[in-house]
Amino acid sequence: MQKVLLVNPDWPGRVSRKGKRFNRAWPPLSLMVCAAMLKERGFEVQIIDGRVEPGWRRRVHKIYGRYEWIVLTSSPLDRWQCPNLEIDHFIGVARSLPLEKLIIVGAHGSLYPEGMLERTGARAVIVGEPEKVLLRLISEHDWSGIPGVAFKVNGTVRFNAKAKPLDMAELPIPAFDLIDFGKYRYELLGNRFALFEASRGCPYRCSFCLKVMFEEGVRFKPVDRLMDEIDRAVTRFGVRTGYFIDLEFTLNRDRTVAICNRLIEQKYPFIWCCQTRADAVDAELLSRMSRAGCRLIHFGVESGSEHILRNTKKRIELAAIQKGVRLTQQAGIDAACFFMFGFPGETPRDMEQTISFAESLNPTYASFHAVTPYPGTSIYKNSIFASTSSTGSLRFPASCPEHNPLFLDSVVRRAFKGFYLRPKYIISRLMQRNIRSWMCQLRLFRGFIT
Repeated sequence: MQKVLLVNPDWPGRVSRKGKRFNRAWPPLSLMVCAAMLKERGFEVQIIDGRVEPGWRRRVHKIYGRYEWIVLTSSPLDRWQCPNLEIDHFIGVARSLPLEKLIIVGAHGSLYPEGMLERTGARAVIVGEPEKVLLRLISEHDWSGIPGVAFKVNGTVRFNAKAKPLDMAELPIPAFDLIDFGKYRYELLGNRFALFEASRGCPYRCSFCLKVMFEEGVRFKPVDRLMDEIDRAVTRFGVRTGYFIDLEFTLNRDRTVAICNRLIEQKYPFIWCCQTRADAVDAELLSRMSRAGCRLIHFGVESGSEHILRNTKKRIELAAIQKGVRLTQQAGIDAACFFMFGFPGETPRDMEQTISFAESLNPTYASFHAVTPYPGTSIYKNSIFASTSSTGSLRFPASCPEHNPLFLDSVVRRAFKGFYLRPKYIISRLMQRNIRSWMCQLRLFRGFIT
């Protein structure tokens, strides 16, 4: 029986200095699904999650000799869309492992398979979603016919064509037994926290969105199959909070209603959050979601400038965002809104409009960041980065080249301070009398402005 070690490394700092990514300790769902597929085929599998396990490196180095394969992810599923930017940290982790056993998965290698192979010395890099490709890679001796994998032959990098998007119905229930849910939490929701994936992908083509791990279009997991997953997590593993990590959870309204109805029927001791568009909710749907246990919705607002928002190709208007956030608050559901500064062509006046719009929305939580021009996005393709990148590079810039990073950082800091230190916001939060939530927000706020 072959043994496989799946590793999710930590990343430095509570909030990364480059790109200001909040390094939450969330379950590595993509590794858990990979583990389940491998276990079904008779492999012995273990997961080590450096985000929650102190001394994880010593533990990996102590036991890796027992395993035929080591799979190292640069971005678990919750980071497929917004991976960390400190790639040198990851390279260092990879180089400390036995390279003849090492397989790299995640967004970074999917964007730069040749560069990742060169910098890490790994045996192989999986390009795109890893689940089925990893199973074949470990099961077969001849890799020449396996799509979605890059590897070296006589010193030359060979990359087979990308694998076809997998059928969500083929994914097994994640290997919940390989992690300890007591170590995971979402500070805005609570403890014993899990991630669930009801769909994969998004039909929109926003200029800033990295979708190298998702491909085009949307694939849905059967509702019955999803409910089996939730039932096992809640009843057998004591999960009490969860996040539907779909890019647009309410994209299919009827399907969302069906999921909510099943949750209402089951009466689980389970609350959850999701991410969706502000124009993809309505009063009746939000009421049903609230009854089903939804306590928080993430909305990507992006900009408070109409013309900047239009240039992102997000295909939404400020009025629709205002309506969606207002209806969410009226339904008793918290709203977390995300804003960015530094889009191509954005002026300081546009940035001020974004700050003003955030304050006028007055969501429960607001997050501000500089735009990250990820390779593969249209923002990156239209920048000078694209013309100067080589196939062996691993370039992950933190901001668009036309904007001064120090200026953007000052705008982000001012936006955080201006939003959270307003008397209107402080009073509204105190009136909710939720001290735990308020303290969590203060810690988050301090992490982003220091």
